[in-house]
Amino acid sequence: MGVRVVDESGLVPARVDVPAEDVCGAEVHEVHERLREVPDWAGRFGVVDRWLLRALSRRDGTRAAGSPAPVAGARERLLASGGRLRVDAPAAGAGYSERHLRNRFREEVGLTPKAAARVVRFDRARRRLAAAAGPGVAGLAGLAADCGYADRSPLDREFAALASCTPSAWLAEECRSVRAGHRPGV
Repeated sequence: MGVRVVDESGLVPARVDVPAEDVCGAEVHEVHERLREVPDWAGRFGVVDRWLLRALSRRDGTRAAGSPAPVAGARERLLASGGRLRVDAPAAGAGYSERHLRNRFREEVGLTPKAAARVVRFDRARRRLAAAAGPGVAGLAGLAADCGYADRSPLDREFAALASCTPSAWLAEECRSVRAGHRPGV
């Protein structure tokens, strides 16, 4: 697992390889095994979603009673918006600067608010695509707009980056998995 760090001079970012369990804990091996057992992307996303939610709830549970939880609130707003909300915008209302909230969010969630919004928006599009079971070109453009993408092209780029295929190819694979008797993880 590559992690960015600062080299000895303190100036140049460097990349080092760190065992996944050192970053994510020993539970990462169990998650990896579950991912290998799940035949489709929807199921894999479900495995990761459940693992992340457990990790976040354990972390949130360690807060002192009554303490402010601006990161948890930002995360909830982000999820509720389907990834369409700028999480750092309401930072002042939480008593944090945008930069501080962004840094705390990254510490607690493991992603910046912008990266988390990207994943949430992609997951929303993926779930809607699976539920629609094959919209045509016009359907994909509408789906892209409904999920916060400017048009179909950014949706295609997100699928290429996060699923290594086009939305149509992902859907075809998902349909093959369903026909093979695998339960969708949507």
